[in-house]
Amino acid sequence: MTRLDAIATLCETYLRDVDRQTLLARLGLAGYTTAGGLASLPEDENTGTGTADHTRATGPAPRRDTTRSVIVRDAALVRKVKELEGDRCQICGTALRHLNRPYSQAAHIRGLGSPHHGPDELQNLLCLCANCHVLFDGLEIHVDPDGLVRGTRDTRIPHPLRRAPSHPIDEAHLAYHRNLCRLNAGEPAADRLDFPQQTPGGLT
Repeated sequence: MTRLDAIATLCETYLRDVDRQTLLARLGLAGYTTAGGLASLPEDENTGTGTADHTRATGPAPRRDTTRSVIVRDAALVRKVKELEGDRCQICGTALRHLNRPYSQAAHIRGLGSPHHGPDELQNLLCLCANCHVLFDGLEIHVDPDGLVRGTRDTRIPHPLRRAPSHPIDEAHLAYHRNLCRLNAGEPAADRLDFPQQTPGGLT
């Protein structure tokens, strides 16, 4: 059993009615609240001065110098997964364009950041649109063992993950992401968000 499995099991067994995000943050485990880890937490949760000045700005936004350690990603892998999937989102099928060229994002299934420390490899990458990338990293959607994309709170109609035949995906990474979703699952959302229905030729 991994550390993530143990935490998820404890929460499901003994802490079902507890705000898990708040609990994990207080225990120093905030990295388990997103697929990307600590580095992917929203800026207003990860940094900031803690004060708010609502007066109107009169010039450019202030800046500050920082020193930080960043994960170095393999740009060739990013290009490869986008090429294999034709710059089309594997979850919703959307093919975006930006600045007159195709636009998609390479998303790690098991995040590279702490505490996940996933590998930077093709088997750990999905090609997603910006919206689905946010939902996937935010643990709102996951891929089940049958390859169906599901809402973590069962609010979306399940549908198959698009996969190019030459794009290998490691089920162990998908299982890790599912466990993160288990850990962070709460009450079902009141609204229902359905993905576009897919056909072999694309979206309908």
